[in-house]
Amino acid sequence: MRVTSVFNRLLDLSGITVTDVRFCADGVVVDVRLRSRRLRCPRCAFTTKARYDTRAEPSTWRHLDLAARRLRISADLRRLYCPVHGVITEGVPFARPGSRFTRDFEDLVGWLATTMDKTALARLVRVDWDTTGRIIERVVADRLDPDRLQHLFQVGVDEVSWRKGHSYLTLVSNHETGKFVWGREGKDAATLDHFFDDLGADRAQAIQAVSMDMSPAFRKSVSTHAGQAVICYDPFHVVALATAATGQGPPAGVAGTAQTARPGHCTPVPRSPLGPDEKSE
Repeated sequence: MRVTSVFNRLLDLSGITVTDVRFCADGVVVDVRLRSRRLRCPRCAFTTKARYDTRAEPSTWRHLDLAARRLRISADLRRLYCPVHGVITEGVPFARPGSRFTRDFEDLVGWLATTMDKTALARLVRVDWDTTGRIIERVVADRLDPDRLQHLFQVGVDEVSWRKGHSYLTLVSNHETGKFVWGREGKDAATLDHFFDDLGADRAQAIQAVSMDMSPAFRKSVSTHAGQAVICYDPFHVVALATAATGQGPPAGVAGTAQTARPGHCTPVPRSPLGPDEKSE
């Protein structure tokens, strides 16, 4: 079997044919040819058979490594005239617009980002820190579920910090699926207000319960936009507050409950007849 046939099967990339394989000092370069005769605009659905010209230099994309060697895809691309975007280089079926990495490589980075920290990820796939961030942004924009804010009935709100607590990110999760559905930088009421703006008034009224820590800012936002929802405080923070107030450790049974409580399973907190705390920020 010829080496080009072997790499056609190994790569398994749609819409291309391997024409040559070169083993270089810094890795493997696979030359490919696009099978489609129609040129596709990478920014919209426009296609045409008319070619504006051909780029003088081939385009390359980093693909999944071949053992310990870096593997790059190389192709001669044409340019087309798009009625909306003007003269532009044609899109390819195996890479996202504007990316120098194949879709398979970026999807791997996106998955690894959910299982390890960014520094370890960058060292594993051998790309720099900023490039890792840009890849994650493209994967999220492409793979983010457009229906993630549908059918939200029991949600959790929490904040995470980085840079030694100087920056915060507010996250909203769906307790029924156990997945995060929304996030934004910040931790005040205005930050969570953006979630309800994206959710819309009708879907906000369908929320039945919201779990959170004892943040007055989160309670203020929930009370304003989803007043019908039961607010549930995290047992850990409730027990910690009671312990601080009494100066004594919690009973053994209470301590065990606080330690083993699952997210979203907490005691509803009765609402004040006066509404949310006016001093909440």
